[in-house]
Amino acid sequence: MSTLGESPAVLAKRKHVKNNIWCPKTNVEDDPWCDPDNPKMISYKDTVKATSVIKEHIAKTPLNRSKCCVQFNMELYYKFETVHRTGSFLERAALYSLSMLDDEQRAAGVITASLGNWGLALAYHGQRLNVPVTVVIPYTDKCKVILRYQNYGANIIQHGKDLSEAIRKAFIIKSERQNLTYINGYDHPHVIAASGSIALEILEQLPQTDVVLVPVGGGGLIAGIATVAKKLKPEIKIYGIEPKKCCSFFKAMENDNPFQTVVGATVAELLAVPKAGFNAFYTARSLIDKMVLVEDNWISRAILHLTEEEKMVTEGAGATALSAFFATPIILPELKGKTVVCVVSGGNTDYFTLCRNIERAKAIEGRLIKMRLTEQRVKILRIIAKTSCNILQCRCEEALLEESFRKIYLTLICETASHEHACVVKRIMDSMFLDYKFSEDPYNPIQSCVCFPNPMLY
Repeated sequence: MSTLGESPAVLAKRKHVKNNIWCPKTNVEDDPWCDPDNPKMISYKDTVKATSVIKEHIAKTPLNRSKCCVQFNMELYYKFETVHRTGSFLERAALYSLSMLDDEQRAAGVITASLGNWGLALAYHGQRLNVPVTVVIPYTDKCKVILRYQNYGANIIQHGKDLSEAIRKAFIIKSERQNLTYINGYDHPHVIAASGSIALEILEQLPQTDVVLVPVGGGGLIAGIATVAKKLKPEIKIYGIEPKKCCSFFKAMENDNPFQTVVGATVAELLAVPKAGFNAFYTARSLIDKMVLVEDNWISRAILHLTEEEKMVTEGAGATALSAFFATPIILPELKGKTVVCVVSGGNTDYFTLCRNIERAKAIEGRLIKMRLTEQRVKILRIIAKTSCNILQCRCEEALLEESFRKIYLTLICETASHEHACVVKRIMDSMFLDYKFSEDPYNPIQSCVCFPNPMLY
């Protein structure tokens, strides 16, 4: 039995809610270049054109063979996009996007929203090409980032807690100053096309490449790389690697359409894009062979590995592709024996963040241990020294409410050579001291020592 709905009497009693003048307009984010109803598919020809425009100013980046191919059981290479002037692959996109503006648009200037790398690249090339650049960024406590923007002559506006709020603010400013051109840093067709130049270089430098691992945020990078790679070598595999805490592109693939998602705090903060780009998604979705979600712990270990073994400093987003190989148990067994390229997309990190990631990774691997004791300090330090540990921190705390007035707690943070070394230290401490404890059990994917009966498995 069909119904005609509620009666007119019921409908008449409903309170009519009027939009207040301060209510945001739903169509404020009107970007003709990124139209959800008419996505623009990027072609191989678009990338070739972009490459021809930027090649005089953007040098080819190195493709280096890993020093640890035996450890990973594959021919592993790194495409280091960290060597650009502003430290990321987005210099390609920034230069091409600004080069495609007409004289009137250049004179008026551009506006964008950014989490970091895109805004820096746009500011740098805007200064070179004499194009005024305004960048809206979420509030940040990284003063050095703001200083770098200012050094490149950009107008910096801090607004909101995430990229979505920064984007909305940028469009509000654009609506007030109609002559500004908004450029989306991960979904503009010119951004995607220029990103594809990386794949042209990879297949020129290493034609035998079997698989390319690409970090994914908004999707512009993987869309450009996949478009070119699949055109030149159809059998090549393209894997997208995305942080589990901010996986808008992965969810778009599941949903078959981008939608607004909630992003969490992640080590790969520059990939924290709430909604995948429509142009990027519809360009890449049929070209991506696999999407992989990675944990923050794996990303931290990848940062440590690149720093120690490859002598390369990277940001969390830049190490995301490699982090898939630090999963336990192994999640990509099919890559054994293959020729694999990891795109290291950027290296913009600060000293504090880098140190935190290195400490976190060492703790995960059992190479950084923390213990608390109440015994004689000199005796303890001598014993620790004999175990060949590096004592990084030593803090004494007096007990205020203990029965023994002279009781002192000693907290040590020590660096060990490996998980096995940490086990040796723990056995020695077990045999010599009763009143002590380890703060955290070191991570070990394979339970090989009874000292740590509860390894953290992922």
